[in-house]
Amino acid sequence: MANEFSVAIHDFISARIAASQKNKAHAEKNNDAAAVSYYEGQLQELNAIRHYMVDNIDLKTQKYF
Repeated sequence: MANEFSVAIHDFISARIAASQKNKAHAEKNNDAAAVSYYEGQLQELNAIRHYMVDNIDLKTQKYF
């Protein structure tokens, strides 16, 4: 059962990462430095959560993303 939760969480994180990357690219295109900084921070947080899950929670025998 915990494996199902990990899959759902990774799917959520992947969707948020994709949205943040898209928004960051749009902000870069519009030269909006504040928004670029915001999305870079959001990407760092999402990647930190993902790495924590991989290191401490996920099954070592399965790839989630």
